[in-house]
Amino acid sequence: MKTRRWDFISKNRADFGVKRLCRVLGVSRSGYYRHQATEAVRVERQAHEAAAVAEIRAIHAEHRGAYGAPVSTPS
Repeated sequence: MKTRRWDFISKNRADFGVKRLCRVLGVSRSGYYRHQATEAVRVERQAHEAAAVAEIRAIHAEHRGAYGAPVSTPS
């Protein structure tokens, strides 16, 4: 399930209600509430992934953009 639907429901639930939005978007209310309950876990995972990406980019830059094993030329 794309999180955009859940985000849309969160932003518009005061105006239209969760039940109506879920029905129109074709998703379950229980799925929406489960998504809300796991938000802290998702935020933590995204922070961990961002830190890993930053570390990979730093290592890549440190090696002047090289990727993979050096290629040896036949003699």
